[in-house]
Amino acid sequence: MRAFALAAAVAVASGSVPAWRTGFLPSLSPFNALLAVAAGAGALFMLGALALALTCMFRPRFFCRWLCPTGTCQDALSFFVKRRKQVGRVPQIGVWLVWLGLGAALAGYPLFGCLDPLVLFNAAFSRDGTDSGVWACLAVAGLPTLLFLALLVPGLWCGRLCPLGALQDLLRLPARAWVARKQGGNNAGALIGRRAFIGLGLGAGYRLALNPARAKKTSALVRPPSRVDSSRFTRLCVRCGACARACPAGIIRFGGAAGGWHGILAPVLCFDDNFCEPSCTVCGQACPSGAIPRFTVRDKYRRPLGAVAINHARCLLNESQECGTCVASCPFGALDLDWDPKEMVSRVKADNKLCAGCGCCEYVCPAMPKAIVVKGIIAG
Repeated sequence: MRAFALAAAVAVASGSVPAWRTGFLPSLSPFNALLAVAAGAGALFMLGALALALTCMFRPRFFCRWLCPTGTCQDALSFFVKRRKQVGRVPQIGVWLVWLGLGAALAGYPLFGCLDPLVLFNAAFSRDGTDSGVWACLAVAGLPTLLFLALLVPGLWCGRLCPLGALQDLLRLPARAWVARKQGGNNAGALIGRRAFIGLGLGAGYRLALNPARAKKTSALVRPPSRVDSSRFTRLCVRCGACARACPAGIIRFGGAAGGWHGILAPVLCFDDNFCEPSCTVCGQACPSGAIPRFTVRDKYRRPLGAVAINHARCLLNESQECGTCVASCPFGALDLDWDPKEMVSRVKADNKLCAGCGCCEYVCPAMPKAIVVKGIIAG
């Protein structure tokens, strides 16, 4: 059964059509769903996670034992390790990751969603030819790192570190507490309560002390279509790479540190080789965390992706060459030519009320470097 589940996971994670397929695996994680709900996101994508959570309440670590593709890969590797190293007295860090992540999520910024084994497995298949930068390599390195860890210390991740595995143990607590009470009771409930109280408090305290919304923004990045601002987008995104793999235009890439530490690996739009087609809604169908809510063509640009910035010194019109490609190509009619009688040249002007930030003008601009670019809208 485990081999079949692994083969199915690989088939789903490596595909890009239909769009929901690229984010299907992360959407099955109860840990991911818990963080998303606590942070204020929610959709039908969590029904699969709910079904797994209910199953794990009655079957101890059912997902870990039979379905987890990351655990299966680790076990397969550790089987070939001749000299097994014992895990030893390593604390149950996974439980703390659950409480800390939940506390931060309740305060508005989920933590450790990127450490979910299904997210790491899915991200390993997210790199393609359009994104070969260092951040893309970092995004796909999670699963190889876990496999290397399995060679060094078999069982460490699954038994002590994995937050999804720890959550499955926590889901069993009501049944275990009921059995313990019938047998005379113990202080396990009090210990768990103290851990939960401390973990939730520390998670919320992190959010209040290091509020990412107050972090200094060194540049305005263009994010995928979403009805939330960039700060909230980076809170909900788990960096699974589903939107990047599903995007038919290939313009969604893993972001770096240019937008601040809180936005590392969060998807950004790059218009070097294409633009965001107004009729495309694929990324909203692929996102498993609610960072990119499902949207229709009608409400796709209800919140503009960005705003046009024009550098007239780079424009070919400034060099008395015929152009106007961006004006002719704009699907929203947001660009026009304005005659400058003083300089005796035509200049491109933009109406930001009409501009949706789709990047078509930047894509078609023949100037090098580009005379017209789309920049993200900085919002608090």
